[in-house]
Amino acid sequence: MKNVQDVYRLSPVQRELLSRPSAPEARLAHLHWSFRQGLDETALQSALRQLLARHTTLRTAFFAQGMNEPVQVVREKVEPRLEEETEDRRRPLNPANAPLFRTTVLRTSPETGAVVLTYHPLILDEGSARVCLRELFLLYRAAREGSEPGLGKSRPQRDFMAWFEQQDAHEAEQRVRELLRGARRSGLPEAWYVARREDPHPDPLPEGEGVSLQRFFLSPAATAHVQAFLRQHMLDLSTLLQAAWAVLLHQHGQGDDLLFGTFTSGLPPALSGGGPLVGRFATLMPCRLQVPSRGTLLRWLRGLQAEHSETRASDYLAPSQLRSWLDVPEDRPLFESIVTTETEDEALGPLARSLGFHSIIHDAALPAPLVVRAAQGPRLELRFHYDPEQLASAAVAHAAGHLGTLMEELALRAEQELSALSPPVKLVEVPAGPVASSITVGKSFGATEVEAVLAQHPAVARVSVVPDAKAPGSGALVARVEPARPAGAARKKPGFGLFFFANEGAGTSDKYRLYLDGAKFADRNGFTAIWTPERHFDEHGGLYPNPSVLSAALSTITERIALRSGSVVLPLHNPFRVAEEWSVIDNLSKGRVGLSVTSGWMPSDFALAPDNFEDKREVLFRSLEQVRELWRGGAVATRDGAGNEVQLRTFPRPVQPELPVWLTCPGNPELFEKAGELGFHVLTSLASQPVEEVREKIALYRAARARAGHDPAAGTVSVMLHTFVGRDSGEVLDRVRGPLTHYLRTHLRLQQMRVRSLDIQVDIDDPKWLDSLATFAFEQHYRMSALIGTPTSCLPMVDRLMEAGADELACFIDFGVAEVHAFEGLTYLAELKELAGDEALRTRRVLAEYLDERLPGKPRVTFELP
Repeated sequence: MKNVQDVYRLSPVQRELLSRPSAPEARLAHLHWSFRQGLDETALQSALRQLLARHTTLRTAFFAQGMNEPVQVVREKVEPRLEEETEDRRRPLNPANAPLFRTTVLRTSPETGAVVLTYHPLILDEGSARVCLRELFLLYRAAREGSEPGLGKSRPQRDFMAWFEQQDAHEAEQRVRELLRGARRSGLPEAWYVARREDPHPDPLPEGEGVSLQRFFLSPAATAHVQAFLRQHMLDLSTLLQAAWAVLLHQHGQGDDLLFGTFTSGLPPALSGGGPLVGRFATLMPCRLQVPSRGTLLRWLRGLQAEHSETRASDYLAPSQLRSWLDVPEDRPLFESIVTTETEDEALGPLARSLGFHSIIHDAALPAPLVVRAAQGPRLELRFHYDPEQLASAAVAHAAGHLGTLMEELALRAEQELSALSPPVKLVEVPAGPVASSITVGKSFGATEVEAVLAQHPAVARVSVVPDAKAPGSGALVARVEPARPAGAARKKPGFGLFFFANEGAGTSDKYRLYLDGAKFADRNGFTAIWTPERHFDEHGGLYPNPSVLSAALSTITERIALRSGSVVLPLHNPFRVAEEWSVIDNLSKGRVGLSVTSGWMPSDFALAPDNFEDKREVLFRSLEQVRELWRGGAVATRDGAGNEVQLRTFPRPVQPELPVWLTCPGNPELFEKAGELGFHVLTSLASQPVEEVREKIALYRAARARAGHDPAAGTVSVMLHTFVGRDSGEVLDRVRGPLTHYLRTHLRLQQMRVRSLDIQVDIDDPKWLDSLATFAFEQHYRMSALIGTPTSCLPMVDRLMEAGADELACFIDFGVAEVHAFEGLTYLAELKELAGDEALRTRRVLAEYLDERLPGKPRVTFELP
């Protein structure tokens, strides 16, 4: 047979995927990542070719027509598909044509863009896809550098099929049927849904719709505690996760006999060694747990662990079998919730960044309204993937935090029982309200319980709790807390400023009210700066065509706050005018001016100075030096109207002898180093780069300052990030989702305009593409790169930025949230500023909220700190 290496049967899961191509689980999956420093397509093509040669599953085609039984055929050789974005990336892959994956390059400029790897679920599960991605990156690096990739020999999928054919399918079927006898699928709490449904069974997510993501990280202390507990008692993370999920559903009134789904890894221990083996192995299986009303937690967890060990290695049943046994209609999801675990590849992120790749996203089908994943790592992470058309974001976010709390508390109480620190307790009680924050023990809490809970918090070194002597008999307590100090130096006190960039269509007739009133609020409440941008010829940021005009208005209504441009596009302006205008503002404000400058990026902006577009970077630094010289009182050579060479100085003379200068650095590491070399400050943003990248670039900036003879610690790094702080996290999310998604979509539209103006042949006109990308951008952005939440929930992001080396936060507040809410949010932002700058106040607030979560109905507690 021509171009055939091997032929073998299909697994039950593969047979069903092949026979039901329209089923949700048969939809194509996508891995995509961005690049910002160029892409070597020749090296990528070579890496893809080598990857196909390594793994037989990537060279496999599937045939069923005219055959008694479908077979999969491994081709000896196939060519990879490396495409430009000229067609719909979601178009089908024909199972009979190998390879069943393709790679698409989407460029937004010659140096930037994204790569999308699309694969058919017939050949890879999500775990195998991640293995292939890591190998692809290693092969790409080797091809680009002319080195060896360092990959060992892989194993053919034939090894798995040989093992599979030796399994007793009848025995596995009998065991699962016994497990499901008398069971009914567990639903989700009615309060979690967007609207009350008459139909209790939601439809599966339609093709092409977006999937939302909520992430919750356990604290480092909680992670260490849970991981130590699992190691000590030889329990899997999946056991604790499933137990906690069952308790959560039970607390929400879903009964004590719980049935939901879980994914098994599918690859048996017998095949775990001897080199990587990739393919379609993962299997969706039922998980049935009986939550005991009383008893020992550790005994229950060990029993669940034993059940896992018995079943997870050999159950390869098709979903249609489970569907028939559970009497689930074809048009309904098999389970309403699925919980599973995955192991993070800690080397993948640094490897990707070393290649100039960022923002790796895995986009796979959603087989249930809610899929919960727990990922191991330095901090345990819970990921809630859900259908936003069915489930309310606020409810899902609350559930994520609740599940994290339960996992830690199950481990804590199991240890307490084992150590006889407390008698066996009632495991759970159904709460009166729709949401419970912890397992309750059915008794009031005294000093001992409060002290035990506070001692678990990572911010506490030592604590003692005693009755309040000032209120004897009232039940009030005093907690004397010795805080745990951060490693190294004391926590840095950050500066907070306001950044404005409102769209022209902001929905209010009084367009500058928030800008003016916000500046007065910030001035009264000790904020550091107001940042005013420069935008031209587009509604996106359209309220701010000239920062000098608007900053002049602020100079007359404020007294203390710094007035800064964010940024002046210097190649669009005559340096003499820039020096004159800002010197006036420096006088009006009594010396509060600061300029951040940039070269610009939108071709349409350069209608103001078309000759400067090609050399805009050189013009920026040449003009900046002239502005600085004029500011100092020096003369700059130019030609007058008669063509004569003249030396001119500008007036009025500014108050500040030296102009404070920030260089706007959107993400290019060279600009950070340039700012350091010249001794400037830096204005950067989280809109296009994660905190980890900002950390690396700030380090480059400080090192460049030192090399140039400037004090490395003296330069100020200001980081712009979208900000909305409120009283309730669910309410905050509801208010920012629509406006921020629309704002991000508008920004993406600007990228379209830029691509067209540069005559790059990329088809990005599809509104659905923009909508999907904006929705995806929102889900990633508000969690990873924004200051969105409550004062205490935002503190970790502030800490991350300060630890990364930032000095100030430029809080972008006018991105579309209703004006009344945006102004109200300033009160909570000021509260966040106070908490971030006052260690004692911060500790009191965090511990008070921690007690509220852990001990509902606790007595009044006063915190005393040294």
